[in-house]
Amino acid sequence: MLLPIISLLFTIGGIGYIAIVTMQRIRLYRLENRFRQQVQAGEHRAALTTITHALQLDPCAASLYHNRARVYYELGDFFSAEADYTRGMRFSQGATSYAGRAAARLALGETRSALIDANHAIACSRLWWRSYYERGRVYTVLGHHKIALEDFEQAFELTRNPPAELYMARAEAYRQIGKQEDARRDYEAALKLNPQLGKLAANQLFSGAE
Repeated sequence: MLLPIISLLFTIGGIGYIAIVTMQRIRLYRLENRFRQQVQAGEHRAALTTITHALQLDPCAASLYHNRARVYYELGDFFSAEADYTRGMRFSQGATSYAGRAAARLALGETRSALIDANHAIACSRLWWRSYYERGRVYTVLGHHKIALEDFEQAFELTRNPPAELYMARAEAYRQIGKQEDARRDYEAALKLNPQLGKLAANQLFSGAE
């Protein structure tokens, strides 16, 4: 008589555990959807709160740390962005996490560490344009403009739709090595793709790029 009772208790306990896990997954799914919607709407503070709640449900999810890191970066909190990329990389490493941390470390002035991360990003995925873009940005800060230009050119070869920031980065490399017409062309392309860069692009276009 005792064995059937024990078996029944285990069955009930197992069903209860499955129910709890299922509810957590549903809640996590909803939080992640809300997070994406908030990011798309530019509501970064609200998105930060949402992704933090998601991390409380799944504190071992590398993607959640990396998503929160991106939000911190957008908010200009590069220290927290770097910390979250590092936390997430305890569970999973890849080109996106290394490239993201490279950007955060570059913003913090940690150029040597940023260069190491950018190289790791390229090693993880040699066909992803952003890895080369991030390394090119590091070389630009280090003053190695010709090497930076090579990385930006490689980035252009690897993407069908180059974003405005890639045009801006290559334009700066061109400007630094004296190729003013090439720089002007890239600044104009960046301006067309992203009018929000208008002031910065226009300043370079009509002053430094002349």
